[in-house]
Amino acid sequence: MRISTAAYFQTGLNSINRQQSELMHVFQQVSSGRRMITPADDPLAAAQSLTLAQAQSMNTRFAENRQVALRNLGEEENVLMSLIPQVNGAKTRLVEAANGTLSDNDREALAVVFSEMRDSIANLANAQDANGQYIFSGSKGTTQPFLKNDDGSYTYQGDSNARNIQVDQTRQLSGSDHGADVFLRATPGSLTLLTSAGAGNAGTGVIGGVSMSDTNAASRVQNIEIKATAITGSTDVSLEISTTTLNADGTTSTNTETKLHAADADTLDLGNGLAVSLKGSLQDGDTFELNSASSLNGSDELNILNTLNDVVNALRMNVDANPTNKANMDNVLNRAMQHLDLGYDNILTIRASVGTRMNEVEALSHVGGMQALHLSSEISRIEDLNYYSASTQLEMRTSALEAAAIAFKKIQSTNLFAINARG
Repeated sequence: MRISTAAYFQTGLNSINRQQSELMHVFQQVSSGRRMITPADDPLAAAQSLTLAQAQSMNTRFAENRQVALRNLGEEENVLMSLIPQVNGAKTRLVEAANGTLSDNDREALAVVFSEMRDSIANLANAQDANGQYIFSGSKGTTQPFLKNDDGSYTYQGDSNARNIQVDQTRQLSGSDHGADVFLRATPGSLTLLTSAGAGNAGTGVIGGVSMSDTNAASRVQNIEIKATAITGSTDVSLEISTTTLNADGTTSTNTETKLHAADADTLDLGNGLAVSLKGSLQDGDTFELNSASSLNGSDELNILNTLNDVVNALRMNVDANPTNKANMDNVLNRAMQHLDLGYDNILTIRASVGTRMNEVEALSHVGGMQALHLSSEISRIEDLNYYSASTQLEMRTSALEAAAIAFKKIQSTNLFAINARG
């Protein structure tokens, strides 16, 4: 077969170019430390590397989110830790306020104390985080959660939406609690019935605590309304008791019955395993009410700030010479004790929830750290260059290029004159 001179030269050039290209590829691998310079080097490994890089990026984002969640939860816990002794102090002061030996001047002094406590707790309720966002306003971070009204009461301006943070691929976690959950809610699962007396009561009736002998029946009670009707020629009164209960199918039903209440009686049997302390002289038209604490969740009825404001107003009434005002004050104080007990327990529950979430975030951070290590190891295994193998390849490609150059030189020097000369 006849081989042209052009074929000799082209074959030699192609061989040298190919060896140079392969040597350059090894040079690029060594200089970059990467096994794959282009996806064409290993398409399957390149696809795996891209997937792992995306997973690593997501894991890094989740780690940053967990740090945000920990910071937010830590700020909330600090506020709750300051809030707990404040509410506990208010409970202690309530016991002092209920002391019957105090004068109107003494109660006025206590009213000032409770006013300061109310505003101090409100200041904590309106606390802001490091970014200037209100902690307890729900999703309305720029809205002050509790706004003071002209009468000293407070209105919740936030919402009930949680600020969820994606701390893991399948886990969203609330970075803070909204004010309705912290300040306007009873302890979850509470069976407490909260008592209150009508603001227009003319008698000296004081309603106190509720006792339960049948918790199953009592747990279905949502509301009880009591209305007194005078009996002509008697100090006893007739009480109309309307009880609203929750049925098994989720509907409610109301049952009304009438009972005689003796003037010297201390307790009232309400049925459904319930009895309530009811003392004093009742007048025609006096009303009392009992409400399930859980049915009032989220309403101003359970607002700790408004409870303290009611205490302030009650302590400022003229009590020394007015038995009716004394009874009204006692009813407000009894009601406030019940509300603060529930509020205090609820705040403790919220703080425990915050601690649980912080523990969960830390556990997820540990898992995320292990995941990051695993992903980095896998990416390194796929992408990183084996320098021992690369060094060998470098020497081999260098030798191959030199051999190709020598071979080309040998071939291009082959001609008829050279052959004859050697002959």
